[in-house]
Amino acid sequence: MRLLAVVHVFYRELWPELLTCIRNLGENCEVIVTHVDEAAVAQARRDLPAARFVLCENRGFDIWPFLSVLREADLDRYDAVVKLHTKRDIDFGFDFRFNGCHFNGPAWRERLLSFCRTPDAWRRTVRQLARADVGMVAERHVIVGRRHVPWAHAERAFDLACAELPGLGGACGVSPSRGRYVAGTMFAAKAEPLRLLLRRGFAADLFPVSAHVRPDDCQYAHVVERLMGLAVGACGMRIAAFNGWRWPF
Repeated sequence: MRLLAVVHVFYRELWPELLTCIRNLGENCEVIVTHVDEAAVAQARRDLPAARFVLCENRGFDIWPFLSVLREADLDRYDAVVKLHTKRDIDFGFDFRFNGCHFNGPAWRERLLSFCRTPDAWRRTVRQLARADVGMVAERHVIVGRRHVPWAHAERAFDLACAELPGLGGACGVSPSRGRYVAGTMFAAKAEPLRLLLRRGFAADLFPVSAHVRPDDCQYAHVVERLMGLAVGACGMRIAAFNGWRWPF
């Protein structure tokens, strides 16, 4: 497959995990590394001298850097785009769970990365992407719907994304009650839903300067996170688990 990997590096100590995943993608992969701090990518430059490095404003967490790269990319050159970033460990101070799984510490990041964490997992991901009805692939437990994440801002962000969806065009036949997205935005996706997403015409000023968010904080980056998944449905495709698991509806 002709691949573009867009990798956002903020927490430099997490780079080795991403490097392992990138190497599993094979040689036919162009890598673009976005960052807000040159020091954060010093090791990445040594490890991947052929990669392109893009300095971005510290806005919208990993979302605005990804969109800013996509706006300049020729998506016709690629069969799929892989999105990765350095998601920090999270200590909620209690046993935080959603979608039936524990997500404290590194668990959320590890689940997000699992679709390309090993060569076998990546081969399974590629098999899913080869299906005509699949537009995005991720780990099963991070593919969620409106009410799976137990925060009020998560539902507000989903509703705002649904309100923007008709303006993108496409089939727009996705039902909000059945729409899904990847909680944490690490995935492999075909170009078609990403092209649809870019019709929104994103600009940097839509995204505030990144900072740690409170559980009740709904930022535009959260809206776009949901919009990415809804765009897959608007293209008449679905988000698939890399191991082939299917939802019972």
